[in-house]
Formats: sequence, structure tokens, C-alpha cells
Amino acid sequence: MATVARATTVSLEGASPAAAAELAWLLDLLVQTAPYADPAVDELDRSLLQGASDLRGPIKDRFTSLWRDRVAGCPELLLSAAEGGCLSDQEPRRLFAWLSRLPASKPRHHALRRLARLDTDIRLRRAYRDILSEVWKLAEPVWQKRGRSLAAAASRDWTRRLSAPATIATILELMPPRHPLTRMTRATAAALLRRRQRFTVVPIYFCMSGGQLADLGDRIHIGVPASALEPVRRTRDAAFVADRLRVLAEPTRVHILIHLMSVPSGVMETTRALGMSQPTVSEHVRMLAAAGLVRRVRRRGRSVYAVSRRSLERLIEDARATLARWT
Repeated sequence: MATVARATTVSLEGASPAAAAELAWLLDLLVQTAPYADPAVDELDRSLLQGASDLRGPIKDRFTSLWRDRVAGCPELLLSAAEGGCLSDQEPRRLFAWLSRLPASKPRHHALRRLARLDTDIRLRRAYRDILSEVWKLAEPVWQKRGRSLAAAASRDWTRRLSAPATIATILELMPPRHPLTRMTRATAAALLRRRQRFTVVPIYFCMSGGQLADLGDRIHIGVPASALEPVRRTRDAAFVADRLRVLAEPTRVHILIHLMSVPSGVMETTRALGMSQPTVSEHVRMLAAAGLVRRVRRRGRSVYAVSRRSLERLIEDARATLARWT
């Protein structure tokens, strides 16, 4: 698979700032229920977008009541903007106009139910537009003053680096730490890029880490942080690395982890094997499980704890890659 990925090239369709990508990033943070959302919004409030924390509660409530489903975030936004032909606009004027009326053409079948509803329900469509308008009202002054120019400079840099058809391996190597593409297995990411053969890169000013990934049908949308090296990101990266490695900072816990890597075991077996107390082992196993490093599995008719090697490797790679980008 790696040889195929190195031999396959994909073409850059464009790299430019986009208001829809900025909105999608902000809205996703504001409406997320995942544990990372609250601290991420607080950090955004302290650094790039003052007022974001105050907006989270009202926007999240309105958004949740609008959809009443269990879909995480707002995957429909980028797809809807692409459908309206305004995904690459640097201002959201056409996007808001697109969401103010129903599509003229016959609604298409959408795998994502939210898109189907947006194509047929004008009240929902306009309520959705109003939510986006409120988010943009907060973001627009910052976007106009600094965000758009920084994202444009990042776009020129991406265009320079990917001026010729790039190998899939090159693209994956250029992705920032914690990007959705880097969180996939290399084979899965390569298959996605190979299937479409075309991609756009969109630097996102309000994205402080990670990024976006959307399959638009004709190409792959890849959102990346516009600047990985802004001073505020030093603080964020330091906190991220410390948090990720905290679970491995206790020798007894690592001792238990090493034991479970070689011999998947239950709590009592681990207690006997390592000569520790049962409460100590239970607490450390609980913390390892909460971090995703161990999971309960069935072996020979009984339940034991085994190490998730992929999660462990991901944790270590996230920390390494985050530190490496500052060299």
C-alpha cells in the first residue's frame, strides 16, 4: 500500500481563504458536545476571537433545537456551500443568499439527511442562515483586520509547495499534527485521496490546531491552520503535549501498561503478577482506559484488558509531531 501511495499523484485545485471554511470551523467548535470543545472555545476567546465563549451557549441551543439529531458538529455546511458554488468565497455574502432560498433544481438524494432537509425546508434553511450570520457578526471584524490576509499568505505558501502534482505521501507529510488525515491509517488516507485525485487546501485563520476534511464528490477539501507558529499556538501546543503525555507520567501506570502489552490480563491477574494492591491497579487501569490506551476484550471466554497499540502510537506521534513543527 505504501508503494502505491508514493507512486500516485493528485492535483491541487486551489489554495485560498474561504469564509465558509472559517464559519464551519467556528460553528463546529460552538456546537460540539465533545469534551475538547469547552476548553477550545475558551482558548479561542482568550486569543483570536473575544466573545466566543459567550456565544457558545446560545448558538449551541439554537443549533441543537434546529436539527434534533445525533450528528456531531456541522458536516453539512461545507457540502451546502459547495452545492451553492460559494465554498471558495472570501466573504459569506453569496452563502447567506444561497441559504435564503430553496435550490432551483430538483433536490438530489443526499446521504447526509441534513442536506436533504436544507434542500426542501425553507424555514429551516433560513434559521440555519441566521445562526451562521450571528457567528459571522462576531468573527467578521477579526477576519477583515487580520484573518483574511494571514490566510491569503498561507494560501500562497501552500500553492508554492504544491505547484506540481504531488504524491499522496508528500501531502500526508505536510499535514499538521492532529489533522483528520493524520488521524487515519496511512492506507485509509491514501485511498481517500486516490479516489478523488483532486484536492483543495484552505488555510483557516480561526483553526488553532487539527483541521478539516470533507469529501465534496469531485474533490477533497482539506482545511489546515493558517498559521502553525503564532505565539498563541505555542501555549496551546505546550498544553496539548503535556496533557497527552500526562497519562504516561506515572511510573506505576507505565509498568502496568507494559505488562498488559505483553500479557492481556484482568485486574486481579495484574495485581498478582506485579505485586501491587488491587485498588492501585484498578485506578491505573481506569485511567489508561479513559485515555483510550487499554480496552476490555474477550479472550478464551473471559474479560481481560489489552493495550490498543494504535492508540498508544497515536498518542506518542501526536506529541512528537506537535513538538517537531517548532524546529
